[in-house]
Amino acid sequence: MMIDRIRREHGYMIRLLAILENKVANLKQGQSINYSLIKEIVDYLGDHSERVHHPKEDLLYHYYLAHYGEQQEIENLELEHQELSIKTHAFLDVVEMILKDAVVPRDLFLNQLEDFLSAQRKHLQLEERKVLPLICQQFTVEDWQTVESQYSASEDDPVFGETIAEQYIQLAQRVRIADDEVS
Repeated sequence: MMIDRIRREHGYMIRLLAILENKVANLKQGQSINYSLIKEIVDYLGDHSERVHHPKEDLLYHYYLAHYGEQQEIENLELEHQELSIKTHAFLDVVEMILKDAVVPRDLFLNQLEDFLSAQRKHLQLEERKVLPLICQQFTVEDWQTVESQYSASEDDPVFGETIAEQYIQLAQRVRIADDEVS
């Protein structure tokens, strides 16, 4: 069901944000970090969100507004998705500059990384704590069937799916290491 896929994807995002939070701790302790891994995470979060995740959510939100009336938090989500995309691409540009040997002060990068993490977490919390419970409370079986029938994009996740995309091999390996550390 679509809601299960959305929540599973949120779980993937939370796992990736935890890796980035670990990078923040490393930076604060003066340790070096793997910027190419950060690039893969931010690239994945931007690309997968824009191509697969947010269109799925936007479909839900539009359907909700059309059938259940105005709800301010839901009305703002499509705009928030757009703003999150802009922030993600701006931060990705900074990471790519570093990978091309541009000098970016550590404090500046750390602040941008923390801002990126904060925006991502805030958005996920809004959806998980307020928006999705509201939709689940209102939607009928018929509503779910209708939105499911309107969504037809490919669901093969390039990091967490069965086939790992070449540009995310390092990231997929890091995710598996993190999973093993938690187990």
